[in-house]
Amino acid sequence: MNAALVAAGCIYVVAAAIHGGAGEALVVRRLTAETLPSTPFGGARMTRAMVHVTWHLTTMAFLTVGVALLLSGAVLEGDAARGIAYVAAVASTGFGAIALGLGIANTRSPGSLLRHPGPIVLTAGAVLAWLGTL
Repeated sequence: MNAALVAAGCIYVVAAAIHGGAGEALVVRRLTAETLPSTPFGGARMTRAMVHVTWHLTTMAFLTVGVALLLSGAVLEGDAARGIAYVAAVASTGFGAIALGLGIANTRSPGSLLRHPGPIVLTAGAVLAWLGTL
């Protein structure tokens, strides 16, 4: 058993549950056609549909990486475990980098990242994934 990979996997599975459940209730359901712009793909309802789908695709990506980390840390052995751990560590690094980079770029304040736990949690998951992989 690889404790760092299991811990990283747990972080990502919990992140998926929170992102999917709380995100649906606190963010996605509050989006209305009156507050969203139209796009070349359609009107405001289409914009809402794209945000909704993208939101839950991200949730599934978190869940997939979490399960991969758990499998590589607790079930699989040898080259299979190592290969899956590398892929999951790369994906988790991307999640953390995107959350930190776009969070800072859009708010123009590193301090604003403390209001939402996502960037820190995703980065912690990535660090644990790499610790377990290397």
